[in-house]
Amino acid sequence: MGPFVEYGRATLKVGYRDASTGQVVTLVEIPSEAVERAIFANISVEIALSGDGEIASTATGTLSGCSIAKNTMSIDRLVEALLSSDNLHMEEVTEQDLEALLARLQKSVDAVQRSIALLQHATV
Repeated sequence: MGPFVEYGRATLKVGYRDASTGQVVTLVEIPSEAVERAIFANISVEIALSGDGEIASTATGTLSGCSIAKNTMSIDRLVEALLSSDNLHMEEVTEQDLEALLARLQKSVDAVQRSIALLQHATV
């Protein structure tokens, strides 16, 4: 016997299979939404942006000794991941969405340039 979990959009299937034949011996189907709600009700997520453009995310859970999960990604890698052709298709991103993203990124670039100018002016 071996345990298995199959996660689909609508349901989570949990059960046991006969290891030699692969035949399912027992199976419970749980709505995926219920599982997600239970997990997210017990997790705290923090996201921080450092001065050099690194985004750090930390998830801390209270369920049965869930440890801290940390992830760090640069802002440019995050944007590149969003703009991959697979992700654009999956997220159904429109041209208007991308134009709004570009405008927000330009505002960010302008803010960084202003801050650089202020720092340079302060050291003169």
